[in-house]
Amino acid sequence: MRESEVGDPGRVGPYEVLGRLGEGGMGVVYLARTAAGRAVAVKTIRAELAAQPEFRERFRAEVAAARRVGGFHTAQVVDADPDGSPPWLATAYVAGGSLREAAPLAADRLHSLAAGLAEALAAIHAAGVVHRDLKPSNVWPSAPPTAPSTCSIRSPAPSWPPSPGTG
Repeated sequence: MRESEVGDPGRVGPYEVLGRLGEGGMGVVYLARTAAGRAVAVKTIRAELAAQPEFRERFRAEVAAARRVGGFHTAQVVDADPDGSPPWLATAYVAGGSLREAAPLAADRLHSLAAGLAEALAAIHAAGVVHRDLKPSNVWPSAPPTAPSTCSIRSPAPSWPPSPGTG
Protein backbone atom coordinates (compact mmCIF):
# COMPACT_ATOMS: atom_id res chain seq x y z
CA MET A 1 0.00 0.00 0.00
CA ARG A 2 1.15 3.50 -0.80
CA GLU A 3 0.22 6.66 1.07
CA SER A 4 -2.81 8.59 -0.15
CA GLU A 5 -2.04 11.41 -2.55
CA VAL A 6 -3.26 15.00 -2.50
CA GLY A 7 -6.82 14.97 -3.81
CA ASP A 8 -7.54 11.38 -2.76
CA PRO A 9 -10.80 10.99 -0.86
CA GLY A 10 -10.87 10.36 2.89
CA ARG A 11 -13.96 8.20 2.40
CA VAL A 12 -15.58 6.35 -0.47
CA GLY A 13 -19.17 5.49 0.35
CA PRO A 14 -19.17 4.24 3.93
CA TYR A 15 -15.48 3.22 3.81
CA GLU A 16 -12.54 5.07 5.36
CA VAL A 17 -9.65 5.24 2.89
CA LEU A 18 -6.28 4.16 4.33
CA GLY A 19 -4.07 4.42 1.24
CA ARG A 20 -3.61 3.50 -2.42
CA LEU A 21 -3.29 -0.07 -3.62
CA GLY A 22 -2.92 0.73 -7.29
CA GLU A 23 -4.05 2.67 -10.30
CA GLY A 24 -5.13 1.59 -13.76
CA GLY A 25 -6.99 2.66 -16.85
CA MET A 26 -10.38 2.72 -15.12
CA GLY A 27 -9.36 4.45 -11.92
CA VAL A 28 -7.73 4.09 -8.53
CA VAL A 29 -7.97 1.21 -6.05
CA TYR A 30 -7.77 2.12 -2.37
CA LEU A 31 -7.29 0.08 0.76
CA ALA A 32 -10.16 1.06 3.04
CA ARG A 33 -11.94 -0.24 6.09
CA THR A 34 -15.49 -0.72 7.20
CA ALA A 35 -16.93 0.81 10.36
CA ALA A 36 -16.20 -2.54 12.05
CA GLY A 37 -12.54 -2.39 10.94
CA ARG A 38 -12.66 -5.01 8.14
CA ALA A 39 -10.32 -4.31 5.20
CA VAL A 40 -11.79 -3.81 1.73
CA ALA A 41 -10.39 -2.81 -1.65
CA VAL A 42 -12.38 0.06 -3.17
CA LYS A 43 -12.06 0.79 -6.88
CA THR A 44 -13.11 4.29 -7.91
CA ILE A 45 -13.77 5.24 -11.52
CA ARG A 46 -12.03 8.11 -13.30
CA ALA A 47 -14.17 11.24 -13.76
CA GLU A 48 -13.77 11.26 -17.55
CA LEU A 49 -15.15 7.71 -17.77
CA ALA A 50 -17.90 8.36 -15.21
CA ALA A 51 -19.08 11.29 -17.35
CA GLN A 52 -19.94 8.90 -20.21
CA PRO A 53 -23.50 7.49 -19.93
CA GLU A 54 -22.51 4.35 -21.89
CA PHE A 55 -19.62 3.73 -19.50
CA ARG A 56 -21.89 4.06 -16.44
CA GLU A 57 -24.31 1.55 -17.94
CA ARG A 58 -21.47 -0.87 -18.61
CA PHE A 59 -20.10 -0.38 -15.09
CA ARG A 60 -23.56 -1.19 -13.65
CA ALA A 61 -23.53 -4.40 -15.70
CA GLU A 62 -19.98 -5.21 -14.50
CA VAL A 63 -21.02 -4.77 -10.87
CA ALA A 64 -24.01 -7.08 -11.40
CA ALA A 65 -21.78 -9.66 -13.12
CA ALA A 66 -19.14 -9.50 -10.37
CA ARG A 67 -21.83 -10.07 -7.72
CA ARG A 68 -22.82 -13.33 -9.44
CA VAL A 69 -19.31 -14.77 -9.10
CA GLY A 70 -18.70 -17.04 -6.13
CA GLY A 71 -16.01 -19.45 -5.08
CA PHE A 72 -13.04 -19.48 -2.77
CA HIS A 73 -10.60 -17.94 -5.22
CA THR A 74 -12.22 -14.66 -6.20
CA ALA A 75 -12.39 -11.41 -4.28
CA GLN A 76 -16.07 -11.16 -3.35
CA VAL A 77 -18.02 -7.97 -4.02
CA VAL A 78 -18.90 -6.33 -0.71
CA ASP A 79 -20.67 -3.18 -1.90
CA ALA A 80 -20.92 -0.83 -4.86
CA ASP A 81 -22.43 2.43 -6.02
CA PRO A 82 -22.34 2.60 -9.82
CA ASP A 83 -24.33 5.85 -9.67
CA GLY A 84 -22.02 7.50 -7.12
CA SER A 85 -19.76 10.44 -7.72
CA PRO A 86 -17.42 8.83 -8.48
CA PRO A 87 -18.81 5.37 -9.17
CA TRP A 88 -17.11 2.71 -7.03
CA LEU A 89 -16.90 -1.00 -6.28
CA ALA A 90 -15.74 -2.52 -2.98
CA THR A 91 -14.42 -6.09 -2.74
CA ALA A 92 -12.95 -8.18 0.02
CA TYR A 93 -9.32 -7.20 0.47
CA VAL A 94 -6.79 -9.86 -0.49
CA ALA A 95 -3.57 -9.34 1.48
CA GLY A 96 -0.16 -9.80 -0.04
CA GLY A 97 1.24 -8.98 -3.41
CA SER A 98 0.26 -9.90 -6.92
CA LEU A 99 1.69 -12.78 -8.93
CA ARG A 100 3.72 -10.23 -10.85
CA GLU A 101 5.44 -9.26 -7.60
CA ALA A 102 5.69 -12.84 -6.26
CA ALA A 103 7.17 -14.59 -9.31
CA PRO A 104 9.09 -16.81 -9.64
CA LEU A 105 7.37 -19.41 -7.46
CA ALA A 106 8.58 -22.78 -6.23
CA ALA A 107 7.10 -25.78 -8.06
CA ASP A 108 4.77 -26.86 -5.21
CA ARG A 109 3.46 -23.31 -4.83
CA LEU A 110 3.02 -22.97 -8.58
CA HIS A 111 1.00 -26.22 -8.68
CA SER A 112 -1.33 -24.99 -5.95
CA LEU A 113 -1.64 -21.58 -7.59
CA ALA A 114 -2.55 -23.15 -10.94
CA ALA A 115 -5.28 -25.26 -9.29
CA GLY A 116 -6.68 -22.19 -7.51
CA LEU A 117 -6.60 -20.20 -10.72
CA ALA A 118 -8.49 -22.96 -12.55
CA GLU A 119 -11.13 -23.01 -9.77
CA ALA A 120 -11.44 -19.21 -9.93
CA LEU A 121 -11.92 -19.22 -13.69
CA ALA A 122 -14.48 -22.03 -13.40
CA ALA A 123 -16.47 -19.95 -10.86
CA ILE A 124 -16.24 -16.87 -13.07
CA HIS A 125 -17.36 -18.76 -16.16
CA ALA A 126 -20.14 -20.56 -14.25
CA ALA A 127 -21.57 -17.11 -13.48
CA GLY A 128 -21.63 -16.34 -17.21
CA VAL A 129 -18.75 -13.87 -16.96
CA VAL A 130 -15.59 -13.69 -19.05
CA HIS A 131 -12.59 -12.17 -17.27
CA ARG A 132 -10.99 -10.00 -19.93
CA ASP A 133 -8.25 -8.60 -17.72
CA LEU A 134 -6.55 -11.75 -16.46
CA LYS A 135 -2.89 -10.93 -15.96
CA PRO A 136 -0.24 -11.45 -13.25
CA SER A 137 -1.09 -8.15 -11.52
CA ASN A 138 -4.71 -9.36 -11.05
CA VAL A 139 -3.75 -12.74 -9.54
CA TRP A 140 -2.84 -12.75 -5.85
CA PRO A 141 -1.09 -15.84 -4.43
CA SER A 142 -2.23 -14.85 -0.95
CA ALA A 143 -2.16 -17.95 1.23
CA PRO A 144 0.89 -19.68 2.67
CA PRO A 145 2.35 -22.40 0.42
CA THR A 146 0.90 -25.17 2.60
CA ALA A 147 -2.69 -23.88 2.41
CA PRO A 148 -5.03 -25.33 -0.20
CA SER A 149 -6.38 -21.91 -1.16
CA THR A 150 -3.54 -20.00 -2.76
CA CYS A 151 -4.91 -17.44 -5.12
CA SER A 152 -7.57 -14.85 -5.66
CA ILE A 153 -8.47 -13.07 -8.84
CA ARG A 154 -9.30 -9.41 -8.53
CA SER A 155 -11.80 -7.60 -10.76
CA PRO A 156 -13.82 -10.53 -12.10
CA ALA A 157 -15.91 -8.23 -14.28
CA PRO A 158 -14.97 -7.43 -17.87
CA SER A 159 -12.61 -4.54 -18.54
CA TRP A 160 -13.42 -1.25 -20.23
CA PRO A 161 -13.35 -0.38 -23.06
CA PRO A 162 -14.68 -3.57 -24.65
CA SER A 163 -12.37 -5.45 -26.94
CA PRO A 164 -13.21 -5.13 -30.67
CA GLY A 165 -15.96 -7.54 -31.60
CA THR A 166 -17.02 -8.25 -28.00
CA GLY A 167 -19.52 -5.41 -27.54
